Amino acid sequence: MRSAEEKKSPETEMSLGAACVFLRGGKNLARGLADDEIDELRDAFNEFDKDKDGLISCKDLGNLMRTMGYMPTEMELIELSQNINMNLGGRVDFEDFVELMTPKLLAETAGMIGMKELKDAFKEFDIDGDGEITTEELRSAMTKLMGEHMSRREIDAIVKEADDNGDGTVDFEEFVRMMSHQ
Repeated sequence: MRSAEEKKSPETEMSLGAACVFLRGGKNLARGLADDEIDELRDAFNEFDKDKDGLISCKDLGNLMRTMGYMPTEMELIELSQNINMNLGGRVDFEDFVELMTPKLLAETAGMIGMKELKDAFKEFDIDGDGEITTEELRSAMTKLMGEHMSRREIDAIVKEADDNGDGTVDFEEFVRMMSHQ
């Protein structure tokens, strides 16, 4: 493992940034929730819908949010409760719950790259599909994906920086680590 104090050369910084550009391009675009996110919300909602009528109370909404890892303040819960009582008859159906939770989920994941996107990106670099990115595959992918022509030294620096196990290639685990540190 490299220490946090170890300095990266400006060349390596620039190169790693270039490699990450296509993954990060769309992160600020508005998006809907992914199917797995909706499934997570549905599972949580159903857990709190004790009588299975498709509705949960204001009180249960606060508890539900807490079990999902959100820690709404008392003031936020009071505001939510007032909005729900005025607009939704004191109870929330799944559609309203999704509407309430979507901004929180999107804000939480705004800077994150999903596993599917990482796998897709890795496949773009791993041209022969052997599970490892070589310097030649990286050079080819950089040219194809971004029109970026880099020297052998720059490509070697990227691989060396990401190659934690020292085998001269970047496997998926190393790729994920490299992408998450950008």
